[in-house]
Amino acid sequence: MKHLMAIAAFGALIAGGAMAADLKEWRQAKAAPVNAADTDLGDFRWEARPVIVMADRADDPDFTAQMKVFRDEAEGVADRDMLIVTDTDPGAQGDLRGQLSPDGFGVYLVGKDGGVKFSSQSPVSMARFAEIIDAMPMRQREMRDGG
Repeated sequence: MKHLMAIAAFGALIAGGAMAADLKEWRQAKAAPVNAADTDLGDFRWEARPVIVMADRADDPDFTAQMKVFRDEAEGVADRDMLIVTDTDPGAQGDLRGQLSPDGFGVYLVGKDGGVKFSSQSPVSMARFAEIIDAMPMRQREMRDGG
């Protein structure tokens, strides 16, 4: 059976004054991966920064390492409005696979405007994602405005 990640609740906000544990749970749920086959990136334009993680199989070592980065850094993922999208079924030939044409493992950072901003054929650290995203003009405004 091919690997499918469940869609997580993405936009539910916790009311002000929430306990730290509730905030941590919300950030982890917001950072949970979604399946590429179930996702139209247009739905998240101007709302999220999709990071598409593709591999030929779910047990690919690079895929596993990249997903561990996101699990370990769920707060940073959520703080930067990153939406983790996975595709480990090359036979499905979904829209994203057709557009990005990965050869084995690939990770692609898409900006809120819908353009691919960065790609790599090896796992990427959260520090590198933070460096790239935090340099974006829209992210600069978000940090300045507290968004």
